[in-house]
Parts: sequence; structure tokens; C-alpha cells
Amino acid sequence: MNTFISYIFLGLSLSAPIGPINAAQLDRGIKNGFWHAWFIGLGAITADIIYMLLVYLGMIHLLNAPFVKAFLWLFGFFV
Repeated sequence: MNTFISYIFLGLSLSAPIGPINAAQLDRGIKNGFWHAWFIGLGAITADIIYMLLVYLGMIHLLNAPFVKAFLWLFGFFV
């Protein structure tokens, strides 16, 4: 049972990392209050929804084009 509980805690700790959006929300919330942090979160949610819609509506066909793949590979390499 101890092993099972330790795996649960390990899963919880790995599933909720502090990313750039969470850090921006914390920073804005500490400096300016709840509503400013809330709007940062709403902006992140809006961006995620737009990305999901682009994928759902077929943006993947554009990303499979050889020119676009080469551009993304080169950009990733340089970055």
C-alpha cells in the first residue's frame, strides 16, 4: 500500500508543474491582484482553444507540406 500511495503522490507532483503561464499568473497576482492574474489565465485558455480549433479544422495538412516542415525544422534547430 505504501508503494501505491507513493506512486499517487509522484503522479500528482509530475502532473502539475509550474510553467510560464502559471509563473506569469503568480507574478501578476502578487503585484496587481486577482483580476489581473485571472485575465492572464483567460488569455492562455483562449490561445489553447484557438490551437485546438486549428488542429481540428485541418491545420495539420499545412504542417505536413515539405516546405513548412523544412522551415519548422530549421527554425527549431536555430532556436
